[in-house]
Amino acid sequence: MHPHICRPIILCCLLVLLAHGPAGALTYAPGFSLDKIPDPLAAVNPEYPLLAMARPLAGVPFYDLRFGTVLTRATQATNLRHEYARFDPFNADRSMLILHEIFNGDFVVYRTTGFPYDAAANRVTALHPLEEPRWDPVEPNTVWGFEGFRILKMDMATEQFSTVKDFAADPVIGPLISSNPHLGLYRITTLQEGESSTDKRYWALALQGSADGDRLQYLFCWDRVLNQVVGVTPLSGEEAALVDWVGMSPQGNWVLIGGDLGSGRTAGLTIANRELTTFHKLAPATAHADVGLDSQGKEVVVMQNTATDYIDLIPLAQDTLPVISFEGYAASTIVPLLRLYYAGDGNGFQGGVHISCNCDGWCVVSTYTAPDLPEQNWLDRTIVLTRLDRNSPAAWYLAKVYNTSGSYWEETHATMSSDGSKVVWASNWGQDVGLEQVFVMQLDMPPLPGTGPARRGLPWSLLLLKD
Repeated sequence: MHPHICRPIILCCLLVLLAHGPAGALTYAPGFSLDKIPDPLAAVNPEYPLLAMARPLAGVPFYDLRFGTVLTRATQATNLRHEYARFDPFNADRSMLILHEIFNGDFVVYRTTGFPYDAAANRVTALHPLEEPRWDPVEPNTVWGFEGFRILKMDMATEQFSTVKDFAADPVIGPLISSNPHLGLYRITTLQEGESSTDKRYWALALQGSADGDRLQYLFCWDRVLNQVVGVTPLSGEEAALVDWVGMSPQGNWVLIGGDLGSGRTAGLTIANRELTTFHKLAPATAHADVGLDSQGKEVVVMQNTATDYIDLIPLAQDTLPVISFEGYAASTIVPLLRLYYAGDGNGFQGGVHISCNCDGWCVVSTYTAPDLPEQNWLDRTIVLTRLDRNSPAAWYLAKVYNTSGSYWEETHATMSSDGSKVVWASNWGQDVGLEQVFVMQLDMPPLPGTGPARRGLPWSLLLLKD
């Protein structure tokens, strides 16, 4: 029997057996490897259409029917999910994660000691009033976030808040707030998509006010170690209207501005020095993207290029030239990683993508598909892993996507943990589409390609499933 036929049959048999077995019984065999995508830049690659499968039970692991990776429905409730592809929901030791309650907007911390993660016994605390909550990179009990003009930390052990910085009392930002009551300044923000530098030293923030349509009024950069605002600049109405998000690069070398198509300092994907005196455009517009480190430890943005239909690795450097056509790659340090090949091209890609670069040197690209759109491309309804190697980029299949997206919170938004051990995404399993009734799926990763032997063993039967 052909292996492509044999694989799903054996996996279905395994699923029946596992439904009566203990949770956590699934493992990877020594030497298990992900299926490599032959040419991520090609319009055509091996296609693995979605196979019919019943909606999974919470906490019961199973194998992806196409690629043999270990999956688990990690939550029971259908009003709860992780926030976004760019943010690692897990804390430093993966003992807790932050989930977002869709309908009331709350962020809640749960332990990961057992499935489902959202069981009452796993609940730690709600994070109200924190906005834009982010885990500390080292201390597993610490969450950072904003309230008004303050940066706060919350200790999960005590559930107590402490103030890291109150910008209303800062010698630079405080006078901007107090002397401009007509602006109605009321908070600091990254507009929900930015982050500080990984070590939490540098912060790129905006001051938002109620005047002029609730727009951003200032951008500034704060050095936590020196407790000093090292750069600040006012924004015109035209500049503010272009800004989709702001944040720092992982190593704190650059202020990042995700701007829309237009002209001026904030147009397109832009880097600025910490003093906010020089600005350099990396792309004419900002699409779905994430910041990270490549395989050499250098700062990059991985972003969908709407001009070329590729996903690009963009070096964060002042000599990076924007690419606005396929021919432009030859003169630029920007590296194409993955071809999207949109639906208008015949057998083109039917969905949208989100990008997660939380694990140094790697990136997860997830897809989401609107109702009634059939699969017609190798990337449709698929999650893939990409190696961020400028000289030798490569990609691997990870899992199929049973989710169908009829509204924003139904988009897949797969995100990878910072240690590369887990990938999670939202799914409604194609049911009640448009009602935003989703749960969290989790993929327990095998070893990243080229990183050594498997961490676990796998039942012999899965060996029959590899081509």
